Amino acid sequence: MASDHNFEELEVPAKTAEELHISVATLRKYSLIVEKVTGNKDYYERTKQKSRLYSAKDIEDLKAFRALSKNADLTLQEAARQIFAVSDKKIEEAKKAAKVQKSVATNTATVDADQVVKLLTMLQNTIASQNKAIEDLQKQVARVEAQNKKLIDRSHQLAEPESDDSKEKANDKDQEAAKKITEEQKSEQEAHEEILKKARENEEKRRKQQVEENIHRTLAQMQIRPKKKHHWWDRFFNK
Repeated sequence: MASDHNFEELEVPAKTAEELHISVATLRKYSLIVEKVTGNKDYYERTKQKSRLYSAKDIEDLKAFRALSKNADLTLQEAARQIFAVSDKKIEEAKKAAKVQKSVATNTATVDADQVVKLLTMLQNTIASQNKAIEDLQKQVARVEAQNKKLIDRSHQLAEPESDDSKEKANDKDQEAAKKITEEQKSEQEAHEEILKKARENEEKRRKQQVEENIHRTLAQMQIRPKKKHHWWDRFFNK
């Protein structure tokens, strides 16, 4: 029968057939009859390769089934009904009860685990939110304290009368600042005037140079080239 055998050793067909003193083919035939009589194709445990596995109880039932079929002169189907029908009913009921119990236990464990995870997650989120709120509150308190300190210092400064030394220092600072500004403006003005002066001088030089060049050109144009002298006998030779 297919049931949980976590703590039970299961035998392969070759080993089971050897204990029953039958061939593997006969064991397969017996197994098919048992599965047909019980109406359960998964009566026996199977490997991943779909090969049947037999428990100690399965082997004892098969021995009784084989002996009954020989001694009582019954067919294999009739012997199987007598051996496996009654026992299978009890086994199936026990199996169903075990499955229900296991399912309930599994579901309960799963639900409990899920609830624990959810509770832990909610607790972690709550702690994180509280820590964030505390951090923000601390920052806000620090800002308020800094503002209060500035206001207190300012009120003290306004409450204290201004001394003559402070006034003189303030006046000196104002005079120095004004003097510095005046000097800077003066320096800028002097630089500007110096630039204009240089520009005027350059312009004057350029004009003088241009006038001199014009005078030289005029004098050169006014010069008359002397005419070439001819002798009186040239008239005879030029003819």
